Amino acid sequence: METVDIECEVEVSLIELAMKNRWGYRTGISPNHWIPGRDYAFIGKLNFIGVEILEPGSTCRAIGGFVLPKQDLPLIKKGFTWHICEAYTIVGYVKVVSEPRT
Repeated sequence: METVDIECEVEVSLIELAMKNRWGYRTGISPNHWIPGRDYAFIGKLNFIGVEILEPGSTCRAIGGFVLPKQDLPLIKKGFTWHICEAYTIVGYVKVVSEPRT
């Protein structure tokens, strides 16, 4: 599968219940990124803007650097949302807030 490297500003949210009894995520985290309806994940690093730790139930902006299948690039536009997962457990969401740069 051919891939493409992109960067864009995103909004990251962690689900409080899914992250119960955990402190959250530190900036620079690279969770699994799952687009609903796909049977594969892509990789991406999230560097939070203005916070060091994103706590469960919270939302912040981040600069996301992603390596995703080229076929999915047309999906990555303002407003598009996907899941952040640990294995197959959804722990949060990412929403695109700026057009991607390659």
